[in-house]
Amino acid sequence: MSPNSASIVVVSDAQIKRFIVGVDGSAGGAAALRWAVALAAGVGAEVLAVNAYQHPYAEISPEEHERQVDERRALLNDEWVRPVGQAGVSVLTKVQQGDARDIMAIAEDEGADLVVLGRTGQGGSPGFIHLGSVVEYVAHHSRLPLAIIPPYVSGSIERVILGVDGSVESSAAIAWCVDHVGPTNAEIVAVTVREPYLEWTPRSTRNSWRGDIELEMKQWIDPISATGVAVTPIVERDRHPANCLLGVASARQGDLLVIGTRGAGGFTGLRLGGVAMKVMHGVAIPLVLVPPSG
Repeated sequence: MSPNSASIVVVSDAQIKRFIVGVDGSAGGAAALRWAVALAAGVGAEVLAVNAYQHPYAEISPEEHERQVDERRALLNDEWVRPVGQAGVSVLTKVQQGDARDIMAIAEDEGADLVVLGRTGQGGSPGFIHLGSVVEYVAHHSRLPLAIIPPYVSGSIERVILGVDGSVESSAAIAWCVDHVGPTNAEIVAVTVREPYLEWTPRSTRNSWRGDIELEMKQWIDPISATGVAVTPIVERDRHPANCLLGVASARQGDLLVIGTRGAGGFTGLRLGGVAMKVMHGVAIPLVLVPPSG
């Protein structure tokens, strides 16, 4: 099914970024759409708002099916999408019969760069610690970057907290920031957490380990610095990385937290690492989880 235009502006560039947003009439879905449209305005992307629709009855006639789809399409276009439209941003809509978790397949079919979901949706089936079950499922299975948006947040992004640790996923998160945060001129605060080893710290130079990490960190974030974006590096020690990231995001009043789906440690067979899981369930601001590229 091709997207149905409910758009403000049509953009023809074939290389334009595309954000796929799950919209269901909930406060979470509305916040996700507002956030995606605001980011799209800053980076020159287009937005595809998708509503997954399941028939309430096991069997219906083809005529009734078309009538219900038309009603759902009108609801999506006129009541959910049009109020958050922004000049200069192309917003398309699509009604898809099926489960809301099918948004992953839709995103891949549409060549999306980013999937955007509200932290909770309309389904009324919260997952672990009040995270929506659809979001939780997509976070564990998506091969695309995923943005998780709390209800009632604005789309403004002035300060981004970026978790870095030298892993492949961390490099992907840095690259995502170059492409999606750089054009917005937001400040980036890059955070890493290390527990210093005794052999790094001779008595004569108690903090020598920090110099090593700062030099290593500079190499990690050079791709961002090279674009002219302001980057503030922070090195923390003796803290759980998730607690550190959440603490810095709160203390620095971050508008967005960006991390890789996995870090440098843990069980490599899992798609979502322990730090990402803890952050996902505890963060109060928009979060982007970035898997390794390719």
